[in-house]
Amino acid sequence: MSLPNREKVLFIVNPTSGKMTIKNDFFKVIKLFSDSGFEPTVMMTTKGGDATEFAKEYGPRFDRIISCGGDGTLNEIVSGLMTLKPEDRPPLGFIPAGTTNDLADTLRIPKTPLEAAKTIIENQALPNDVGVFNNTRYFNYIASCGAFTSTSYATPQNLKNSLGHMAYILEGIKSLNEIKPMYMKIESEEMTIDGEFVFVGITNSLSVGGVYKFDPKHVDLSDGTFEVILVRMPKNTTDIVDIFVQLTNLDNSEKQVTFFHTKNVTITCEEAVKWTVDGEFGGKLDKVNIRNNAGAINIFRPAPKEKIETNE
Repeated sequence: MSLPNREKVLFIVNPTSGKMTIKNDFFKVIKLFSDSGFEPTVMMTTKGGDATEFAKEYGPRFDRIISCGGDGTLNEIVSGLMTLKPEDRPPLGFIPAGTTNDLADTLRIPKTPLEAAKTIIENQALPNDVGVFNNTRYFNYIASCGAFTSTSYATPQNLKNSLGHMAYILEGIKSLNEIKPMYMKIESEEMTIDGEFVFVGITNSLSVGGVYKFDPKHVDLSDGTFEVILVRMPKNTTDIVDIFVQLTNLDNSEKQVTFFHTKNVTITCEEAVKWTVDGEFGGKLDKVNIRNNAGAINIFRPAPKEKIETNE
């Protein structure tokens, strides 16, 4: 008896990511894929970089890859896939098992493993932009520097697992005393701006750590442009209030916070600053270039709401 021709799926699993809630339902996830006509293969990471190597080496042999972990695991897999020719990159599924899962929120992927698995099975893979940081590494949703950006990689994994999102807040409070202004020049086709800033974020996401929010109407994950947020150094209490109001109300008045879209930006700092790339340490640098690789990876996710409405 010959076996049916099944679509081959590679699960890349980070067993230490977040609270790893997927472990309770992982057998059910595998069974769901098997019952739906897929042939699953599972590979577990044991150290940083494993997911990148797995995606790079085995990606072309599979019809789709599924990331089971947090934003960092997904970043590693995308980094591996980006080393392949575009035609060799399989579409990517995401079963979030991290602590914050900013990208999962943006992609409207459910947090429960079985529901996330159903999303992969029931939806098409849609194009997603990928950021290129200094021509050396890739990112899915953010490259940033300044206030709170070191919180993710500075927070011990055991605290992330036990306290969840609160761990980031506690670590962020500890970093408040270390915040100092960064004098920098930001150059893009759209604008050139300089001054003292406390936060700079180049994103392709609706939220960053649950702190910074973007208007969904202004974010398109495959339009080839980033959403850029610049927060100036407050000089008095009024400036602090303006920052809070602008970030809370998505106010684009540019008093203390500047938003704009760009496909390519160069940032030059007076002194080297620490950068974070998808929640991981990106280096201490005085100049970076960040460009958008439009629609480089296809990710299984529900179609944008406006598109659903249009089809109805």
